This record gives sequence, structure tokens and C-alpha cells, in this order.
Amino acid sequence: MLTKKACDHQSEHPLSKEDQDLFNKDLKTTSFERVLLALSTARMINKRLNQDYSFIQERYESIKSALGYAVRSVHIPWKNATESGVLNKIRKELLNYPFVYTTNYDLLIYWAVMSEEKGKGFKDYFFKSEDNNYFDISNTEIRGDATKILYLHGGLHLERSTSGKTIKRKYEENTNLLDSFGQKLSGGQEETVPLLIAEGDAEDKLKSIYSSDYLSFAYAQFAQHKGALVVFEHSLGESDQHILDAIKRAKPSRIAISISSHKSPQEIIDRKAELRKKLGEASVFFDAETHPLFRLITNEGG
Repeated sequence: MLTKKACDHQSEHPLSKEDQDLFNKDLKTTSFERVLLALSTARMINKRLNQDYSFIQERYESIKSALGYAVRSVHIPWKNATESGVLNKIRKELLNYPFVYTTNYDLLIYWAVMSEEKGKGFKDYFFKSEDNNYFDISNTEIRGDATKILYLHGGLHLERSTSGKTIKRKYEENTNLLDSFGQKLSGGQEETVPLLIAEGDAEDKLKSIYSSDYLSFAYAQFAQHKGALVVFEHSLGESDQHILDAIKRAKPSRIAISISSHKSPQEIIDRKAELRKKLGEASVFFDAETHPLFRLITNEGG
């Protein structure tokens, strides 16, 4: 959806033909992160060799701007998300779970986590430094009771440096991370690109996951999940085969999967049969609208 939105000529900054060729012809991907990282690496090499890199820089800035405009055009505004205390309610519900795995790259869960007490009660495996928070693969032990959050497809608040380091943007009260998306990190010495998997098939998503220390760690943790698992509002379609594979490797004791009650009776029967075929008889089903998060995330719960 982001690539399509970024190609829309009605956007304030659409992808140019040269930009689109990099996605479609040269790198054959829909991943902004992979294209931006490739350009960043090419720019660094040309600069080191004293070669002209002005065109590479132009493409990098153009694609990053197009991504920024596309994200802000489809994302719920900060003002809307903070109305009626909905973020605090989402936060309270998430605290009921020992682990939360999300494939959404948007900021809603992160905003909810940080809406009270600076994220107290949650751990996301990023530990503080002077300027921002970094992921360290050698330091992933969580001490004490906390709800562990893992962003399986990255997020708008996460960045990857050219050296491979994964960074979480520093949270500050009364600041809007959505507005700062795509801007240079404060105090950052290295160039960074957004770490998010927004589109592509399962194979393409898996390539992006394994190219990142944080994403590969998060995926491995998910594939080792113990106990019951709730799957809420997820299509589990063809492009999510890597998610299905991880669930099957984890072998949860029970899998509770939400199904929309707006489907016809036959569609519900077919959906249940499809999911049982994919995930086994341990699967049980529930009406998505009965889950406490449903009305909160759809902004109906006030």
C-alpha cells in the first residue's frame, strides 16, 4: 500500500520514474528499507572513492521524502489517537499479556505503551543510551515482570544504520514521532534508514527480517513462543506464510484466532476450515468484536 501511495501523482512528493525503476527493475523489491539502504551504501562507497554521488544522493532524498509523505497520509494523526484516553485503555489491555508480537509498523502500539509512566511495565529489548535507544543482540535478558513487546515487521519509530545497528527513536513528551519520521536522528553520527516491512510477499519479508539483527531476533523469539497464543485481526494470508511457519514451529498449546462476525455463515465455516488446515486442530476461534482491543483500535470505545 505504501509503494502504491508513494507512486500516486496526487502526493506532494511522488516517486519519480527513476525512483520507481530502482524498485521495479534494479532491486526488484517493494521494500523502501532495502532500496534506501542500498542507496546509502552506494553513496558511502562512492564518497570513499572520491566519485561523484550526486545522483545517488538525489534518489535517496527523493525516495525518503516520498516514503515520509506516504506514511503521514495513511497513518492516524497523533491528535486523533490521543482523544478520549484511548491510548491509555489500549495500554492497560496490553499489560494483561506476557508477550505482544505485532506485525503492524504503525505507531499506535508504541504510542499506547508510552502514554503513561514512560513505558513502565513494558520491555522492548532496546536499552537506553545518551541520545536514543539501541538494540544489542548480546544483551537481551529481561529482568523482572514486564510485558515484552516485539515489532516483527519493524516500525516507524525504528531505524537501521549503515553499520547495521538498530535504533529506536528517543521518546519525548509532547513530541510527535509521526511528524519527525524520516528526519535525521538527534545526535546520530551515522546515516539511518527506517526499519519497516510494509509490503512484499513472504519470501521478500523474510529476506528483510534476516538482514536485520533486531528483526531476526524478534522473529526467532516468536517462533519459540511458549503457551497459548491469541491471533487478533490478522489475515494470515499468502504474504504472511513466514508468520504461519513461525507459529507452527512454536507449537502453542492453544491458538485463539479472531474472525470477523460480518462474514456470512458459509464464509466463517470456510475461514475456520482454512485456518485449521494451516495451523492444526489446536486452533479455536472467537468473534473479533468481543475482544477488548477491537473497539479501542477501531476508535469506537472512546
